[in-house]
Amino acid sequence: MRLLLIRHADAGDPDPVRYRDDRDRPLTSLGEREYATVAGALARLDLGIAHVLTSPLVRAQQTAEITARALGVGTVTIVQALGDRFDQGDLLAELGALPSTASVACVGHEPTISGFAATLLDGAGHTRIAFAKGAVMALECQGSPAPAGARLLFFWSPRELDRLLGAR
Repeated sequence: MRLLLIRHADAGDPDPVRYRDDRDRPLTSLGEREYATVAGALARLDLGIAHVLTSPLVRAQQTAEITARALGVGTVTIVQALGDRFDQGDLLAELGALPSTASVACVGHEPTISGFAATLLDGAGHTRIAFAKGAVMALECQGSPAPAGARLLFFWSPRELDRLLGAR
């Protein structure tokens, strides 16, 4: 399985006056524009993504929808395990239910998306990874994802994707 792990794009700072529940905080207009460029660059890589899974939080759903549009994926699937009550076991089970040859994008949050990546790469999750907003990591797994079962293909921030692929 090929996995794209994506941290949601910029949503600004928490604002309890505007959003009593931080789960409802959307992307900023700048976040939407910048991430659309990232998603366009991902489309140019032609990674064969057929599934887009997302956290139920609004900012992640918006990032996932931008991703799906750019990659031509018709449906975005909300996965509770990617949300603010992240559950690695449930996420592994969700991914394990997909074909082992699938290419899947998962949109989540920090620090859980980097912790999940670390577990897939080293098993114990001790590797320290800093996911910038809108950053994308590609992992290759032999079959379904499992601890220490992934190989890093690339890890790019939005700025690096822009520079490498001339996305703008």
